[in-house]
Amino acid sequence: MRHALFALLSLCSLGAVADDNWKPFPHDQSAYDYSGDKLRQAWPQLTRGFGTQYPYPDANWVVKMAKENPQAVQMTVAAGSGFSGKPEEAEAYAAKLQDVWRSMFRGDFAKAKADGLKLGVGGQVPAMFAQVIYALFMAPDQASKHQLLEEVISYTDQAGELVNADPMAMFGRVYAKARLGEELPIAVVLKRGYTSQIPKELDALLAKQPRQPFALALYGGYEAGVIRKVGSLVGGMTYGVSSDKMEQYFDRSFKQANNLPIGHYEYANALTYVYGDDERDKALKHLKLATQIKPINAMEALEVAHAKKLLAGFEQSTAQR
Repeated sequence: MRHALFALLSLCSLGAVADDNWKPFPHDQSAYDYSGDKLRQAWPQLTRGFGTQYPYPDANWVVKMAKENPQAVQMTVAAGSGFSGKPEEAEAYAAKLQDVWRSMFRGDFAKAKADGLKLGVGGQVPAMFAQVIYALFMAPDQASKHQLLEEVISYTDQAGELVNADPMAMFGRVYAKARLGEELPIAVVLKRGYTSQIPKELDALLAKQPRQPFALALYGGYEAGVIRKVGSLVGGMTYGVSSDKMEQYFDRSFKQANNLPIGHYEYANALTYVYGDDERDKALKHLKLATQIKPINAMEALEVAHAKKLLAGFEQSTAQR
């Protein structure tokens, strides 16, 4: 299934460039050094939210992909990546690709995007992943955030059905839609079809990778978000959502990975959306859990910082009661 990644991304626009004015990562990066063999050693933990056995992009993987996707190799050559598909070039190409992932995990998001796009189709997954993280946590305003997320969606939409070939490509698109759906007016969300697209795409993703923690938590958050906007009765009758399903998705996510900051603070938000003050203690517990996780990459550091802000607001509102 992974081999279709090259074909998938070959259809995406190669014209995007990282913004020169992207802000630098605001926290200490020293703990996120994955130079040399440290990246391979930490890979299973760094990608634990992606699901089990997300492949490490080494030379063997590059050779396999090139052999199975000659057309994608031609497009990679056309992009000026320096890789022509020859096995003897795979080591150098893989090293560059690994550096893109290192930049992304370290929090050098603009560099990860720029360097990833220079590698042609093979580098666009970490490049776009970096863009999603930057959009969610570091974009200077809501308009910029939405533009960046919509750009990511457009890349995958250009791929058509081929997006279904790779779980992370599928997740990136639906994640961007879900985040936009939270903030856009309901009329816009309905017009774009997000209310039907999000559950459909999550169902397709989980059919391929039923134990992906990120996707499971996102589904739980989607259920809660719909209930928040339209109520449990209308949500159940019109969109098929329920508090029971929300709980089940988060439970499944925590069983796969209980040490993802985003999972805990998304659950805290979901509890508040669905139950209000009735589950306030439980929400507080999960916010505290999120803040206590030691981040192992820049994305998690931003998530922990976000959880701390949510916790401070939560405690302040409680003190004012």
